[in-house]
Amino acid sequence: MVVPITRTEVLERAATWVCVPYSQNAFHSNRYGTYRTDCSGFVSMAFGLPDVPRGGLNTVDLVVVSTPIGKDELLPADVLIDPVGDRTSRHVVLFEAWANPWRTHYLGREQCAGLGTVRRTLVYPYDGGPRGYRPYRLNHVTEPDF
Repeated sequence: MVVPITRTEVLERAATWVCVPYSQNAFHSNRYGTYRTDCSGFVSMAFGLPDVPRGGLNTVDLVVVSTPIGKDELLPADVLIDPVGDRTSRHVVLFEAWANPWRTHYLGREQCAGLGTVRRTLVYPYDGGPRGYRPYRLNHVTEPDF
């Protein structure tokens, strides 16, 4: 069962995974449960999604429990997802805030190969790459919170 969660709670939970090493096969435990240490495991933990039996949802499953939104609708604790490809190319990033008034860069948190869990400024939609990143809002995030 998925319990409603506020945007503040999502960001607080995400902040507990500082410097967790990346792996699609490993798990990390904290007070919120045991989750896979990949991008979708990290986002599953931040949103309080079920951690069993696979350590959180995968990137494709995150799309299923989310609603597509427009760039102008992005709020803290929304996500940018590229669900296309295989398990080595799909990715999800937790959106925190716009980094400039032109909305070309944003502050995001992600779990990524070679870096682990990081908070960094990214080019919208994701480092300016041509891939299929789109903004989404997870369905159980309560409004308003910001």
